[in-house]
Amino acid sequence: MSSLSSTLHRRLVGTVPVVVSGTVAVLVGIRLHAHHLPWSLLLACTLAVFGSVADTLTRMVEGWSTTTHRCTVPGCGFTVQLAHTTPAENRWWQETAAAHPGHAPR
Repeated sequence: MSSLSSTLHRRLVGTVPVVVSGTVAVLVGIRLHAHHLPWSLLLACTLAVFGSVADTLTRMVEGWSTTTHRCTVPGCGFTVQLAHTTPAENRWWQETAAAHPGHAPR
């Protein structure tokens, strides 16, 4: 993937959760407005929905685009999490996790 398309992909992935959560928050706000809530409570509920949905979607996207490498020694808790890496860098970290010198218990 070229640098331009990679940057565009990251911007899209960052924008989609904001747009989706904004849409959900507006829809919830419209439904709550029908119950004649005070504006301060309506705003608080709408912002809470926006924040919760945006956080959840962002974490889901990050989880899908993150690779985790763990030490192969039983009981060792050494892990490396990577995002947006080249195949060579990914392979290097995989080998590093498998052969790191200090083994820390979990």
